[in-house]
Amino acid sequence: MLSETRMSIALNLRLGTKLPLMLVSVSFVALAIMGLSSYHLASTMLITHGTQRLEQALGSRREVLRHWSEQQLSSIRAAGLSAGALRAARDFQTAWERIGPDPGPELRRIFVDHVAPDGGYSQPGVVPHLSDYTLQHRRYSGTFSALVEQNGLLDIFLVGPGGEVFYSHQKDANFATNLFDGNRDDPDLVRVVREALEARTSSGPFISLFTRDFTHPRSPRVVYLSVPLRSEGGEVLGALVFEVPLAPLSDTMGDPNTLGSTGQGYLVDGGRTLQTPLRDIPRPVDGKFDIPEDVVTRALRGEAGQQDGRGIDGTEVISAYAPVDLFGRRFAAIVEQTTKEIYAPARALAREMVVNGGLVLALLAAVSGLLARSVSGPLTQLTQMIRKIAEGRYDTAIRGTERGDEVGDMARALGGLRDDLARAEAAQLEATIQGTAFRTSSAAMMMVDSDFVIIYVNDALVRLLRSRQEEYRLSHADFPTEDLVGRSIGDFHAMPDHLREILGDPANLPYHVDIVVGDVRFGLDVNEISLPEKGQIGFVIEWRDVTEIRMNRALLSAIGNTQLIMELSPEGRVTRVNENLSTALGISAEDLQGRSYETLICCETLGFWEQLQQLEPVVGRFSLRVAGGPLVIAEGSMTSVPDRHGCLLKIVLIANDVTESHVALKAERERADAMLEDQKQVVEALRIGLKALSTGDLSINIRDDFPFEYEQLRQDFNVAAQNLSEAIQVVIDNAASIDREARDISDAAEDLSHRTERQASTLEQTAAALDELTASVSSATAGVMDANRVVKLARESAESSGRIVQEAVDAMGEIEESSRKISRIIGVIDDIAFQTNLLALNAGVEAARAGEAGRGFAVVASEVRALAQRSSDAAREIDGLITASTNHVRCGVDLVGETGNALEKILVSVNDIASRMAEIAASSHEQASGLSEINIAVNQLDQVTQHNAAMFEETTAASHALTRGAQALAAAAAQFRTSKPARVAEMPPEPPAAMAASGRPSPGNAMRLVHAAPEGRGNIHDR
Repeated sequence: MLSETRMSIALNLRLGTKLPLMLVSVSFVALAIMGLSSYHLASTMLITHGTQRLEQALGSRREVLRHWSEQQLSSIRAAGLSAGALRAARDFQTAWERIGPDPGPELRRIFVDHVAPDGGYSQPGVVPHLSDYTLQHRRYSGTFSALVEQNGLLDIFLVGPGGEVFYSHQKDANFATNLFDGNRDDPDLVRVVREALEARTSSGPFISLFTRDFTHPRSPRVVYLSVPLRSEGGEVLGALVFEVPLAPLSDTMGDPNTLGSTGQGYLVDGGRTLQTPLRDIPRPVDGKFDIPEDVVTRALRGEAGQQDGRGIDGTEVISAYAPVDLFGRRFAAIVEQTTKEIYAPARALAREMVVNGGLVLALLAAVSGLLARSVSGPLTQLTQMIRKIAEGRYDTAIRGTERGDEVGDMARALGGLRDDLARAEAAQLEATIQGTAFRTSSAAMMMVDSDFVIIYVNDALVRLLRSRQEEYRLSHADFPTEDLVGRSIGDFHAMPDHLREILGDPANLPYHVDIVVGDVRFGLDVNEISLPEKGQIGFVIEWRDVTEIRMNRALLSAIGNTQLIMELSPEGRVTRVNENLSTALGISAEDLQGRSYETLICCETLGFWEQLQQLEPVVGRFSLRVAGGPLVIAEGSMTSVPDRHGCLLKIVLIANDVTESHVALKAERERADAMLEDQKQVVEALRIGLKALSTGDLSINIRDDFPFEYEQLRQDFNVAAQNLSEAIQVVIDNAASIDREARDISDAAEDLSHRTERQASTLEQTAAALDELTASVSSATAGVMDANRVVKLARESAESSGRIVQEAVDAMGEIEESSRKISRIIGVIDDIAFQTNLLALNAGVEAARAGEAGRGFAVVASEVRALAQRSSDAAREIDGLITASTNHVRCGVDLVGETGNALEKILVSVNDIASRMAEIAASSHEQASGLSEINIAVNQLDQVTQHNAAMFEETTAASHALTRGAQALAAAAAQFRTSKPARVAEMPPEPPAAMAASGRPSPGNAMRLVHAAPEGRGNIHDR
């Protein structure tokens, strides 16, 4: 019933009312549908884009913080393991102990009170007081300053084993104090130092909680990192402490980039404590923010995602959350932005559409009302005539043809229409279609007459000009956006005469021209309106906003001139390549078309083609090569281009050619590897040679040439080893000679002793055997003379051996000096390894700042750093071997000195034997000359004989002592192996009684010890 009533009302409305209502209703429905669709689409896109933007912002912040944390931990580990830090701990502790029982006040007076007028040192590490401590400070402060600068530290501490702060970069209140004395403002610093000093096996680092440094004027938030400094024997020499400022946490999470004006980024720890400040939000009265518990709980469990809800300030937000591990602790990282700000563009669009729609409806209502009133009155009078003509009554008389107004024109036109109704109906249908298409077309069009006066514009043109009215009004302040009909086109764009002449010639039509309005470009397509009987009566002008088209074409042209571009079909076939890519591959674009991507492209991302099939972009490094052609390394992206239905249309590769930089980086890496290999060869050869020296092998010789930079080191080593070998060989040869001569003396003395005994036993037969006694005395005299000559030779040999022993001592001193020089060289190698480690750390920082482009260089920096660490370890091992070799050489010097003392004693004994041999010779001579008085002096002869027997016993004992000294010298020299074998003569073993009396090995045992030593060895590379 209600619908029938509405229909009745609609049918009963007059044309003057119905026409405006119809136009306004249709326009209202169309505008409402367009507005709702646009608002819904904009809201969906804004939510999707906002969520992705927040997740990307959170991911980038997490990566920056994680890399910063790992860099600090890696830096302090490397510094704690370096030999330079160990030397610094030893040197500072020694200097600290030399100052006195309480060095703190003196050091603070020098380094804190004695400062420049501006409050700091004019030159780091330079102090006016020269002492052992200040010299060590000057030596190491540059290295510590470099660590502070490279790692962005607030301070660095070197703490002794008792808690003494040996060194502080900032020289704050902790400098030159004992951290374990009394209550302090920084218990976290004391805790990490104590943990490092008390660690038995762990090498740290030990990490404090996030705290504040109240010794600093600004009391910044910091975290303390400590590692123990251990000697090679495991002794804790001290602790190294980094004071790391937490400003990067606030700077990274509080960065407003990509978060808008209401976005927040913050960290929350496991105790639900806010760890970073918020921007533009005052702290509540109770000091506690309303932290979203559910989001924090999920993040601390290791989950990541996004959620709608209330934010930290109580407003409705969209937040993204994820866990992040910093300094061994887990935090919840959260970024959020208010929904009001995210939806703001959609609301602004809705308001603008409502206002514009209302204006359009009001304009349509006014225009349609005026038109209806001007038409409805006269048309009412013509209704009957039109009805009759519509019924086909073409003989109906037409009234009003005599009128001169529009009604008369209509009457006269109606009369003409009556005659040609059939043809008119077709023409009317065509005109209706064209007019409707012109009015409702999405193309912006206008009609102008031959004088370029606007006679009609469609809605699309009005909307186009309204969207660019700001640019137009910069040059035309009174530019209209609504009432264009009746105005000349020259009112808002100049129409030069030559353009009018061009458009006046139909041969030039259609005509295309671009006009510039500020930063906007419009493309105009001009076509004529003509009648057969009148010719050209006007123009139809189609307007197009080509600003973005022109900009996109320019941008694509610029990309095509500088980038490598390839387009692929969904099946992976090449459809187009630009000239840059075809030139780089050395093949024409026509030959590349139709090839499969599998024969051209190799990507570092596995499954990249499946990822592209899912409309996901692939970013990274691509290797391009045609069979038999050059390799092209490109960095860029491959992007899937979908059609309007979301189906894959094509795939586009846009990348930079980085082939030259890739080749240069590879060559530099190979050069570094070659240099490292040379160093390893030199260190290995020296290690083997020094190890052989430490075991007594003096025949060692390095024959393989070193690289040019280290060749002099090889030659010096060989010369030192050769000199030492020659000196020891002389000692060995002389020891063998002394041994032989001592055995001769012993044999002669024993033989003489036996004869003396026989002489005493035959004294009773002296008278009867006087002739035999005469012969025996003569023989004894000759034996004594021979013994005297042997003793003289032994004395001369002992004196010569003393000089040789002194030369051996001098040679040992030269070897010790060479060992010290090698130790200094090893120290230089250790310093080079330490500096290389610092450079690798700095390269890692720069690679991290470079992001994705520096990933490869970061890997290289990590490898160089590992190699530097291994070089430092090898240098420490070599230093230990050199120290052991020096100790062995010093022991050899002591043994040679003892050998010299033994030779001096032997020389005294030999002189004593010589004097006694002279006495024996004199006695024998007296016996020979006094044979005639033998019978008279038998008793005297018996006494003399007994006395001689005692003297021969002493001579025999001295001979055995000389033999044992020679054997000891040979045994000491046998510890060394030279290039010549030891020459020791064979001799019978010493009687058991003699061994028991002396308590030393027999000559036979000493000889076997010498022969047990192997002959000298050759080149170390022959093993």
